[in-house]
Amino acid sequence: DAIDHFTLGGSVRWQLTPKVSVGPEFVFMRGPGDDRDVFLTGKVIVDFMPARLVSPYFVADGGAMLHGDRFVSGPYWSSEGAVSAGGGVRINVTPRLSIAPEFRIGWEPHMRIGALVTWRP
Repeated sequence: DAIDHFTLGGSVRWQLTPKVSVGPEFVFMRGPGDDRDVFLTGKVIVDFMPARLVSPYFVADGGAMLHGDRFVSGPYWSSEGAVSAGGGVRINVTPRLSIAPEFRIGWEPHMRIGALVTWRP
């Protein structure tokens, strides 16, 4: 069953080529009760049509996940590797501002459906 989470994160991207960028990503997820997840990963993004106003892209990441919850015996924390992959569509609102609906699936088993807001200086 799906467990809804409030999700907030941030990342930095460095352009390797006009279509490929890499960078770290930090994501915090708050689930029901004391369910918490923190992801720290490195990601790669392939932007298929970077010069266009609307561009589909592929994203993959890998790193670590820290999971916390509370059980009868008290708080519990664990960590393990995490990977995900998926894609989205970047839509340029202005030359510096874009939004991107995105879908990812990964391990620790999860699916993420979200939207990114990107600001380029």
